Amino acid sequence: MGVAGIGGFGTLTDVLNPPAQRTKGPELGQQDFLKIMIEQMKGANPLDEGSGDNSQFFAQLVQFQTLDAMTAMQKAITMLTEVSGLSQAASLVGKSVSASVPRTADPTTGLPRTDEVVSGVVTLVTFEDGGAVAHLDNGRQVPMKLVKAVG
Repeated sequence: MGVAGIGGFGTLTDVLNPPAQRTKGPELGQQDFLKIMIEQMKGANPLDEGSGDNSQFFAQLVQFQTLDAMTAMQKAITMLTEVSGLSQAASLVGKSVSASVPRTADPTTGLPRTDEVVSGVVTLVTFEDGGAVAHLDNGRQVPMKLVKAVG
């Protein structure tokens, strides 16, 4: 926890740590933990039982490795999902699709309107932040998640 700026120095952390040694919490990684663990083990007295419990360090190291593995697995699953979506969307090029596109509320009454049914042949598929978008031969663009029928 930093203390608010005093005399133009910034926070207490800024004063105590030179700029080259400042690291924000999210930037700490396994290498930083290993450096800390090694420094603590260097200062430990092997003859003094109370000088430190190395099993805690190793348990934390295992936790870091598990977290790294889970993060890598999550990235791989995300990539696999994106590739699968690309493959499925690309397979629709040249096929006729129907989609149910939500419409905005009626401007006069404010009441909701029924969804618009859009049909056409997929000529192109692009990928945006919201996912795959089918470009139809009639000029309409439909998010793939709204496609209800292919055929």
